[in-house]
Amino acid sequence: MAGQNGSSEENVPMLHSLPPTTVGQPLSHLEDTPAYLALMKANLLQTKYRKKSFDDIFEGVDLKANSSNANDCKQRCLFGYYCCPIIGCALYKCSHLEFFIPAGHVGLLMDEQNRYLFAQPGMHNINSIFIKFLQTKSLHKDKAIVHGNRTILIVEQGYVGLAFDNGQPVLFPPGMHVWSSDTLKYDTAIPLDQTKINLGPYTLLTVDEGYAAVTQNNGKQHILAGGSAHLLDHKNWRFQKFLTLKIQTDDLEEINATSADNITMKVTSTVTWRIVDPLLAATMAAETMAVNGGSVSADITKLRKDVLKQAIASLASFMGGVNYSDSFHMSAHAQVPHGKSSISLGNPSVPEPEAESKTQDNPIYDDERMSVCVSHANQTTRTYGVEIMSINILSALPNDNQLTKALAVGAVASAEALQAETAARGNAKAMRIDAEATAEKARIVAEGQALAEVSRAKAKGEAARLVAEGEKQAADLLATSHVAVDLAKMDKSASLIGPNDKFVFGQEPSYLANFIMKEGVSGSASTTKSTAKSSLFS
Repeated sequence: MAGQNGSSEENVPMLHSLPPTTVGQPLSHLEDTPAYLALMKANLLQTKYRKKSFDDIFEGVDLKANSSNANDCKQRCLFGYYCCPIIGCALYKCSHLEFFIPAGHVGLLMDEQNRYLFAQPGMHNINSIFIKFLQTKSLHKDKAIVHGNRTILIVEQGYVGLAFDNGQPVLFPPGMHVWSSDTLKYDTAIPLDQTKINLGPYTLLTVDEGYAAVTQNNGKQHILAGGSAHLLDHKNWRFQKFLTLKIQTDDLEEINATSADNITMKVTSTVTWRIVDPLLAATMAAETMAVNGGSVSADITKLRKDVLKQAIASLASFMGGVNYSDSFHMSAHAQVPHGKSSISLGNPSVPEPEAESKTQDNPIYDDERMSVCVSHANQTTRTYGVEIMSINILSALPNDNQLTKALAVGAVASAEALQAETAARGNAKAMRIDAEATAEKARIVAEGQALAEVSRAKAKGEAARLVAEGEKQAADLLATSHVAVDLAKMDKSASLIGPNDKFVFGQEPSYLANFIMKEGVSGSASTTKSTAKSSLFS
């Protein structure tokens, strides 16, 4: 059988992959996960012995199914199995081997040369006295069937098969693998669902996002980023610990701090921080090397203690520059009734509460001064790869209760004074606003009256202009007719003589009769009278 004893080429594993298969073939998408890709990138997955189908297991001298019930009966008849049961049965059994292999099983046999053979599922009738049938193995139950120097290995998805060939590890990807070798021995199947996987001398690490893996390669530290799988490709490249890069919030221990005005206080606070340079943190601060063969803890206890101690030191320095009594000035300001402390007089010459707000802020909770405290802490913590994001004071209470009461009394007095001052400012502002409103009202009334007079004058002028234009147009129309002009004169003259007017003429009475007869136009008395009046005044 070809390759039965294992040639020199088979003793040295060929670390290469099969050509990529197309979608739908049995071997497609077998190594698509990041863990397999990390092994393939290092050229460690052995696919030389992988088979595409069940029938590819049987090669060379392996036995194919070659019989049936009819054929078995025929062979028995030829040896007198039924005619001469004693002799025929003995001769037939000595020269023939009958067995049946169920579907999904493999028969294990040995031939006259003691070579290890596999038998296909089905009925077999072998005319040989040297072939030995050993047993039947199920491929569903036995994932690894070892038959002498021949092995059938089925690696499930999510696992890696580990074997050794002359001490060299060989990794098998998912699939069915069949080989004949005296040196290549299967060891175990290793699941890939663990964070740290030992594959002989290799180590496969899966690092979650938000973490970094600290490894040591012959004494030199390497940091592996999160969000991917990494392969440590030799025995002396060892995993040490994981470093979390997530934001950490810790309670600082309660400390007794002395303020700038010599008041001793109990301060409770918190600190928020994170690792920004994992290589620097692992090199300078974190415990990574196991002593006496022990394991290194996965937490960052030492690093955390260093950060908390530095935060406490910076907080104590901050408290040493704070006048605690100023905080009572702020509390007094907070006691002013709402609506008065927020009044702005709008007069640049008068100081406003808003203009004084910066000086009235509680110095213990001053963001600008606290940022200086955080910067002071970061000057040290950044030397070992840690950034402190914030230090927050939860409470700061003086140890001397009598002092607290005295300061509280002063705060109440200050609040009362500030309240009276604010009320006076509010009253002054109200009076000024009322005066401004009265003046504005008078100005608006005066402007309204002036506008009314102007409007009336404009209306009268426009009316006079329209009357004059009408009269002018009427006169122009009368000028076009002499009779109309005469009639208009007579009408105007008549309008000037009242019913009680008397006239004295200096001539004889016959003059009037002659005048009326000469100028008369109509025979009516009214017309004659009008003509006479017009002639007298023309």
